Formats: sequence, structure tokens, C-alpha cells
Amino acid sequence: MTIARQNTAASLPITIQDSESVDIGSLWKLVRLGGSQLKGFWWRTKTYITILGVMLLTLVSLIFLSMHWSYRRLFPFISHQVIGSDHGISN
Repeated sequence: MTIARQNTAASLPITIQDSESVDIGSLWKLVRLGGSQLKGFWWRTKTYITILGVMLLTLVSLIFLSMHWSYRRLFPFISHQVIGSDHGISN
């Protein structure tokens, strides 16, 4: 059995056509790669949204707390303090 050694690269004709046909396999790989990139971006975005939501809630809570403290300090006569356990019920 003899094996003929041929230069296969030289024997294959190379033609370039101006057709607009696209290889479906490479296009599908591109779509899957874009989908995986989009999915990764979505997961990172969800974590940042969660962190920013907690920070916003903390900021609003601190603003409310400072307003509450300043209100109690400025108007001490308005604060309603209930002394006793009858809560205004008389016999």
C-alpha cells in the first residue's frame, strides 16, 4: 500500500464570491455568545440594584430619624407622654 504525498493546499482552488450567504453555524455561535453576555450583565445588574436599594433605604431611614429627633428637640411641649396605665379612662 502506497500513500501518495500530495500538497492538498495547492490543489484546492480558492474562490471568493460576492454572495451574501452567511454561515448559519457561526451566526448561531454569535447569538449564543451575545445571549450569555447579556445574561451575565443582567445578573451583575441585579446585584447592583439590590445593593443600591439597600443604600437608598438606609439613607431615607437616616433622614427620617434626623427629622424625628430634630422635631422632638424643637417642640418638646408637643410630645404626648402618657403617664399611668388608665389612658384617660375615669370611673
